[in-house]
Amino acid sequence: MKYLKLTLLLLSLCTISACLYKPNIQQGNVLDQKEVNKLRPGMTKEQVRFVLGNPVLNTNLENDTWYYLYYLIPARGDKVEKRLTLTFVNDQLTTMEGTIKPEASEE
Repeated sequence: MKYLKLTLLLLSLCTISACLYKPNIQQGNVLDQKEVNKLRPGMTKEQVRFVLGNPVLNTNLENDTWYYLYYLIPARGDKVEKRLTLTFVNDQLTTMEGTIKPEASEE
């Protein structure tokens, strides 16, 4: 009887401890402010791709609009969401919109 109680107690502790782990959930392109600061109007699509990588969402219908999205749902803390929409005209970067944008340089 003692072994049965001990076994049930250990099994219960293992089950409870397994429920405590919650992983971070991360999706999309990691948008680092240093990398975004490198963007300038007039850059080509290839130059933007070199700096930020491929967009997470790029449709054939809107080939001149690129969407960079990043979501992080941490195990603890607040959700992080960053969006950057780039628009090209004649293969040249013209507009940048979203929650993260290039900061003005202090040069």
